[in-house]
Amino acid sequence: MTRQSRLPKYLAIYDDLRARIDTGEWQSDDALPAQRELAASYGVTIMTLRQALQLLENDGLIEMRPGAGTFPANKRYTYNLLHLSGFADDLRAQGANVETHILGSAWEIPPPEVARSLRLGPTEQVLVVTRHRVIDTHPAVLQYSYIPRSMGISPDELVDASLYQVLAQHGYPVASANESITVTTLGAAEAELLARPEISPAMLSRRTNVTEDGTPVLHDTALIPSDIAEIHIDRGPQQLRVTYRINDRRT
Repeated sequence: MTRQSRLPKYLAIYDDLRARIDTGEWQSDDALPAQRELAASYGVTIMTLRQALQLLENDGLIEMRPGAGTFPANKRYTYNLLHLSGFADDLRAQGANVETHILGSAWEIPPPEVARSLRLGPTEQVLVVTRHRVIDTHPAVLQYSYIPRSMGISPDELVDASLYQVLAQHGYPVASANESITVTTLGAAEAELLARPEISPAMLSRRTNVTEDGTPVLHDTALIPSDIAEIHIDRGPQQLRVTYRINDRRT
């Protein structure tokens, strides 16, 4: 155990169980030993053990499944809304296995609200790229990217490439962005792609990326199922940090 023995036993048990979970002794589908067995192994009462388990649950490290037992919680990743890096890049930096599948691309006249965000005329076309994000083998995000034709980007350039990098290569590095997040529900096609029931709740992110001189070069619309994501805000006296938390959902 990692803490000094003078500290309460439940804190030492908390530390030990947390370390065992972090090192992967139990996977998300593996139940921890029964509470009586755990209590006996630590030489404490059930009540003391439950204090440690409550702390682990409060920290999001375990989850109690009625009738099934106690399991390590699904892994969480954060996506900092204030970062200008791409969604996938942020998650990969935390060790997530992110697969991106391009479902299609086409030249289209965008919806009016997208055209306004990109400052386009009513007949100007954009390249619409539909991407399906899979995090640790689980469908997680459905993303639509709208790129003005004036950027000179072709669909072939986006295969196995970061959209932000491609924009920079064309002389349009993203310098800032504005993003809004609302709550919506999944339609039939979206639900099928994301492996959720129809009309499941989801977060809808709309993000417009601009260059240093204020030119809008990319508008992203992303659907993230609410059962794997939450918004987390850390407020300090001189800073504000806002993140998505993305859970590695297992069924």
